[in-house]
Amino acid sequence: MISSMDNLKIKSLLKLKQAKYRKQEQKFIVEGTHLVSEARMAGVLIEAYSIEEKEGYIQVSEGIMKKICNTDSVVKDLGLCKMLTKSELSDKVLILDGVQDPGNMGSLMRSACAFGFDTIFIGTGSVDIYNDKVIRSSQGAIFKLNFLFGNICDFLKTLNHKVYGTNVVNGISLTEVKKEKRVAIILGNEGNGISKEVQDLGLENIYIPMKNMESLNVAVAGSIILYKFSI
Repeated sequence: MISSMDNLKIKSLLKLKQAKYRKQEQKFIVEGTHLVSEARMAGVLIEAYSIEEKEGYIQVSEGIMKKICNTDSVVKDLGLCKMLTKSELSDKVLILDGVQDPGNMGSLMRSACAFGFDTIFIGTGSVDIYNDKVIRSSQGAIFKLNFLFGNICDFLKTLNHKVYGTNVVNGISLTEVKKEKRVAIILGNEGNGISKEVQDLGLENIYIPMKNMESLNVAVAGSIILYKFSI
């Protein structure tokens, strides 16, 4: 059992709480038995740690686990994972322009996975997808998606997809949009929407018709839109 904070493995795990070290090492941590299992099935699990003595896990003390994990209550298991590698661009692409709330990011991952948007492009200014809150919110969806990163304007130039922005101004109702085989949906920041730089590309915008409300949370709105293009 590892019980010392001076252990090199533990020191390495603690560093991964910071985004710069995650990026440098190309590794991240998942917390909880379910996510460790998902990581193992996805083939990205490097090592698994547990406060219990069991096969396939490195046992650590409860005190060590408490230091490593980010949850208020101590989890039994956690996993060290390698960052996901790129795969082929899918027919349906979700583009996130400055989505900053970890819960929203994780929820959008789940919806993208559920509705066939197997590629997510993460634009500059968005929350780190390997943030512990994002991973927990994704409920394992993070392991089933292809992620790309960079400048959205540059990325759009490479796409052979029908691209829709999301904006109630000069937009067309979601009820009137035709289903496309190859489609990319852009969702913007929680407070400011799609950035001016991207809007200036002259996107065709869509909106969700509503009663009694002016707007929806980006994760809720995004999920409705993704579902529309999946049926």
